[in-house]
Amino acid sequence: MVKVRMKKILSVCLLIISLISITGMVLANENLSNSSQVIFTFPDPAPVSSATIGHDYVLQKVSLTGDYAYTRPGRCLTPRIIVMNQGGDDIAQGKVPVEAWLGDTLLIPVVDSFPPLEAGKSAMIDLRYMIPHGIPLLPDHLTIKIDPWNTRDEKGTGVNEKSSVAYVVLRDDDWAKM
Repeated sequence: MVKVRMKKILSVCLLIISLISITGMVLANENLSNSSQVIFTFPDPAPVSSATIGHDYVLQKVSLTGDYAYTRPGRCLTPRIIVMNQGGDDIAQGKVPVEAWLGDTLLIPVVDSFPPLEAGKSAMIDLRYMIPHGIPLLPDHLTIKIDPWNTRDEKGTGVNEKSSVAYVVLRDDDWAKM
């Protein structure tokens, strides 16, 4: 009796499995032409480091320590920048020049360049600039410009200029003595 029941249960299970298999094959054959363009395909890989594309630097971030920086003329600022080369390899000789500005005043470079980046690479770079005497004593944002004269023959339209969120507050030590 138990053997007969086991045979019936086994035959029902086999019947269900075979129906599911046949139904799955039929549905798969019907949906062969309904492939999803989003899920199952991907773009052809483009050669990012091709010499025809050229390099394209993007200034992603400019930061100073804290929300503001107190300083005075004759001292140095040390901004940290994050740069990405979204184009091809930069094969030009020498380093990439960087300018720093407080308002309309160009700062004096101490460390003002970084080595060329390969295609798709990012770098965090610490720069250093001295604040010239005679600068207006007004709080302002620090503005950084990568290769402002395009001496490296950059291709592309990446953002090469960015200002810090933090203010640089210049103080007059003679006024503080009063």
